[in-house]
Amino acid sequence: MKVIGTRDRKAIDRSGKKHIYNIRRLQCEQCGKIHHELPEFLVPYKRYKSECIETVLTNRSNHDIPADESTLYRWIDWFYFYVEY
Repeated sequence: MKVIGTRDRKAIDRSGKKHIYNIRRLQCEQCGKIHHELPEFLVPYKRYKSECIETVLTNRSNHDIPADESTLYRWIDWFYFYVEY
């Protein structure tokens, strides 16, 4: 993999504040596909930090995450779909 640049990635924390992170873009030298190097607190294709998602999954009835109920239900469905994977 070789570094070909960076991009900004937004993430929302527990308080609802948006943060912008600079993510490295990597390109596979064999196939040419581009990958993004995510830190452990970001989940691919999700806009909230992993801490927020984990809080909802472990304690569904009592949490303080600033997200719509439909978002919370989608996280739960997403988790159970990929739990075996």
